[in-house]
Amino acid sequence: MLHNTEVTRSWLQKLFITALGLLVLGCSGGAAPISTQADPTQTSVGLIIATDSTVASATTVTSANLPTTTTSGGVSLLAVSGDPTLQLDHTSNAPTSDAFAPSVMPDTPMGRIGYTRYVFTRSGEQIIPALIEGPRASQTRCQKVELPCSFGDLKALSDSGAEIPSTLNMDRSELGELVTQLGEVAGALEKYSDVNDACAAGYRPDGNQTPNMGSHFTNFPLVIDGKFDPAAPEILLFVTADDATPPFGALGRCKDGAWKGGEVEIAGAAFYIPFAFAGDDHFEGFSGPLDNWHIHYNLCRLAGQDVTVLPSVCSGEDDGPLDRPQGDASEGWMIHAWADTGHDNQLGAFSMWNPSIWPLSDPEAVGEGSLGSRTASNTNLIADFDYQVAEAAVPGKISFFNADPEAHSVTAGTPENPTGEFDSGVVGGGRAATIEISQPGTYEFFCSLHPGMRGAITVGGS
Repeated sequence: MLHNTEVTRSWLQKLFITALGLLVLGCSGGAAPISTQADPTQTSVGLIIATDSTVASATTVTSANLPTTTTSGGVSLLAVSGDPTLQLDHTSNAPTSDAFAPSVMPDTPMGRIGYTRYVFTRSGEQIIPALIEGPRASQTRCQKVELPCSFGDLKALSDSGAEIPSTLNMDRSELGELVTQLGEVAGALEKYSDVNDACAAGYRPDGNQTPNMGSHFTNFPLVIDGKFDPAAPEILLFVTADDATPPFGALGRCKDGAWKGGEVEIAGAAFYIPFAFAGDDHFEGFSGPLDNWHIHYNLCRLAGQDVTVLPSVCSGEDDGPLDRPQGDASEGWMIHAWADTGHDNQLGAFSMWNPSIWPLSDPEAVGEGSLGSRTASNTNLIADFDYQVAEAAVPGKISFFNADPEAHSVTAGTPENPTGEFDSGVVGGGRAATIEISQPGTYEFFCSLHPGMRGAITVGGS
């Protein structure tokens, strides 16, 4: 994937060394080489097992094959599509493989993690890719509460013999096989429901519990074997027991094959297949079209949080390489699989986010009614993993209605430099986040749970 990398020893040795290093070093950028599409035959050996944090919303994408076009920053785009970023796959700048971003970046950030094929964000003066998810050109997504998208719903649909909704784009045989595979995932989750068993089997936790996702416990020998087996996930997702608020930092650690930390429970699994085994085209693991595997680009651990920046920024250099704007990619395809009955995900068995995990959120909070209120001129909104700021604000208490199913915050400053001037705290979906600003001025803010979310508000005189 990082195709200008020269392999000087076996990829297996370097992959394992890099994987172990990530247990110690949180930054996924560092001094790794820059990715281009120059040579699709070489595969580098870097590895990034990372959690997800940037921007998101709820859309259902089936296809984008309409001929009408428009332009954005010189890039031709289809005028009609359920996923605006998917239109980039129908232009002359479209990538040659599923694992790549288009050869020309859009002129503004766009996309929603977990709901669109591409997510682009800003690093300094450049627009860079943050995430690629699913196959090129057209996709099937099952991420609406009213559809049978969760493991429980899919199993009930298969068992009942009822008609399969056409939006799922699968036949009964594919559905039956998918339910069987998710059942194998559920068996693995039951096998490792005791975190001590997970530790003894070689799973090791990451640095924190990601909101609406959990703490990733990775088994690196399973990662490097390159095999897809629903009964042997490369990653297990654990959360604080009884949906309690997790501590700042790690939930604990595995030592001598046993868990040393607070009480946790298993919530889900994730799978990771290196490009050395899967190739650059979208990995087809689970039966049917619902499993949209993803790749992280330019993910870096700064100040204890995952942020999307160019590798040069992550490593401490001043500027990014203007001639190679795509930056670094992780070295494999990854997907979450929610097969635990206690955390059945109404946003989909393969959704990036799970509202049944801390901070608990209403999966229906993203209905059309709440999203439609973004047009109200006097309402500040958090919607589609973005801040919608009303033009007028005066000193005093200022509220943002969270229209997303996932929790967010309104925290003063930036992830790299929080100012402490105000902080709404964590606010669940369908609730209001309130801050207080006493003096006129322009104030930057961000989401403490998803540092890629940033905004600013101008407060005038009272």
